Amino acid sequence: MKPRGEKATSPDARRAAKLSHVPGVTLAEACQRFSVTKAAITRARKAPESRPSVAELALAALTSNGTSASGAVADLAGVASWIDYVNHDGSTIDTIREVLAPFVAAGVLAFEGDRWRFTGQWP
Repeated sequence: MKPRGEKATSPDARRAAKLSHVPGVTLAEACQRFSVTKAAITRARKAPESRPSVAELALAALTSNGTSASGAVADLAGVASWIDYVNHDGSTIDTIREVLAPFVAAGVLAFEGDRWRFTGQWP
């Protein structure tokens, strides 16, 4: 139950809030992409679930924040490097494959030879 007087957030505001937590993405970019106001994103950012997990950050990096549907598997090296830069966790291509495994299991991400394909939406 939401506290009295607190406005409900729309699904687009929640998605924009998650996107706005990705390093390098501005509130203005998230507002424009999802056609929501800065105030709506600010409200939605208060929820703990608005922060992307490491797996979601890896998917964001791989798919250019959900705007690319396919690419080269070689892109995983850049994703690993970026996640290591953000989290200082020593991410490697193998660890990135591990964190992306739930998306593969759900059928929204596939690795086919030297290519990857994303059929879901992010955020």
